[in-house]
Amino acid sequence: MPETLISEKVMNYVEDACIQPANQLTKSFYREHVLVVHKYCGILASVLKCDEDIACISALLHDISVVFDFKSLPNHNSESAGIAERVLRSFKYPEDRIARVKRCISNHMSPLKINEGPLEDVVLSNADAISQIIVPSYWLYFAFKIRNSGYDEGLKWYSDRIENNWDSLIDPAKSLIEERYRNIRLTLHL
Repeated sequence: MPETLISEKVMNYVEDACIQPANQLTKSFYREHVLVVHKYCGILASVLKCDEDIACISALLHDISVVFDFKSLPNHNSESAGIAERVLRSFKYPEDRIARVKRCISNHMSPLKINEGPLEDVVLSNADAISQIIVPSYWLYFAFKIRNSGYDEGLKWYSDRIENNWDSLIDPAKSLIEERYRNIRLTLHL
């Protein structure tokens, strides 16, 4: 099956999972996080000249375990990698490419720089961090509604998150969002 068809099937699978009422992250998670990570994986894969299909398929599946079970959040990188393997096998995706997607998803929570891992892993790690910086509306909702944080605690959680994510980005990723990052900091009085 051609990669574009696999990617479309994975995209439909993830979107269907995200719109289910049991998804504690809400159906907005697909639009506000998954698709943002997917977009920036495509951009960064092009900039770094790595396998865009591996990076983008990994982006679609990198948080899938949390969509199914919010309690998996602490270990969602490994659990999502396992789900990705099953899903991709069901679509007859090549085993060597499944292994690369699994590795990418397993490593996405580590802030990776160039030369610290395969480029697709660097791309997903950075695209995930970008999403958590540039979509404050969703992540503040996450802090206040899903994590049940109070105002000060939620704002501090998000502030710490964007600063840590910004510090973890590679220079090409920073250059893509620098103005948005500064505007968000100004808006939130950080």
